[in-house]
Amino acid sequence: MKRKSGITAVSALLGLLVATPISAFAEETLTLWTWRKQERPLWEAVSKAMDDVNIKVEVFKGVDYNSRLRLGLQSDNGPDLFQGRPGASFIDQYASAGVITPLPDTVDLSGISPATLVAATGSDGKVYGVPFAVQTVQIIYNKSIFEKLNLSEPQTPEQFLAVMKTLKENRVIPLEVPGRAGWALAMMSAGLEAGLSGESMQQIASRQSPFTAEAYQQVADTFASWKPYINPSAAAQDYNGMRANVALGDSAMIIDGLWSTSPLSTIAQTDPSVELGLMPIPGHGGKVYAFADGAYLVNANSAKREAADKLLAFTATQEFAQLFADHVGELSTYAEGIRYQGKYQAEAASFVSQHAQPYLTWKGPFNVQYEEIVGPAYQKFLAGKVDAKGLTQEIENGFQAKNL
Repeated sequence: MKRKSGITAVSALLGLLVATPISAFAEETLTLWTWRKQERPLWEAVSKAMDDVNIKVEVFKGVDYNSRLRLGLQSDNGPDLFQGRPGASFIDQYASAGVITPLPDTVDLSGISPATLVAATGSDGKVYGVPFAVQTVQIIYNKSIFEKLNLSEPQTPEQFLAVMKTLKENRVIPLEVPGRAGWALAMMSAGLEAGLSGESMQQIASRQSPFTAEAYQQVADTFASWKPYINPSAAAQDYNGMRANVALGDSAMIIDGLWSTSPLSTIAQTDPSVELGLMPIPGHGGKVYAFADGAYLVNANSAKREAADKLLAFTATQEFAQLFADHVGELSTYAEGIRYQGKYQAEAASFVSQHAQPYLTWKGPFNVQYEEIVGPAYQKFLAGKVDAKGLTQEIENGFQAKNL
């Protein structure tokens, strides 16, 4: 097996910062491409805050974004700025093509949490963008179902199984899984790694041990033990269907990212009054998977490069970070001094500060490859084509096939 260097952590997301005022802009309309529709209100607020610039946001479906972005950046109709997926596997392909360049000195990253910079860093060690959105992966549950059945948040794997048994006895799907969404299964796997294995993942995340090693095999074995409590048609379920079902109360729990607590998410759109709870995946790992969701990047070929660079510099300021917290409802990558007023932000922030998983697989340097390997392997497992041992072997074979 080929050895790779260890994956840098999202472990400490705190530091001392200084706010930077908005730079003066020439009157410009800048185009930003993204897959994150929840950021529309943010960029409307930024446009209002900056009298001489207007940001036009174009949102694409997440599953189509990478291909649309590649095509757009090869044409004259591409964006001035765009949001990139995290990690060197994404950054490198655009850096090598000259589409993005290392950050200029005008972008001050001193206020950005150092642990999030991996999202914007290429394999050459250079930083190409400004990280955005510290996300957490945890169990999101329907509070009304738990209250109706007098259930408390489980603290141990044994308690978690007992809760799922009670839910099933009361004809509620305990845990909904979106088997059609490979990327969401990769996300789920990362969350399971943190909760069930935690720091035991170090050797595997650095590729010094295979995914068939005990630290990940126990993840697969535990998930396999939950199969009787997962939606029977998991292999056919899509991501938004999963989220709608937890909002409707057809299922009690999902393993999902903090972004799904946004007012613009499928959950809130399905039932705006639904009350959600957040909890770490109960397990011996005791960690929560936290990561920077990506990076804001400037198209080096933009005809409005100077204005785009100035806007990028603004995304690294405390002022922008506060707008991000207020209008997106997610955690900013700015390390300190941000006020979180949303329902779920403060709780997720406590997960990050106290229990962040220090070894990243998904959304780390292996991001794209991890999704391509782990998602299909879990799909085979949900379809009954492999057992827990076959699942870990599929993943390990995939990593070796990609020379990782």
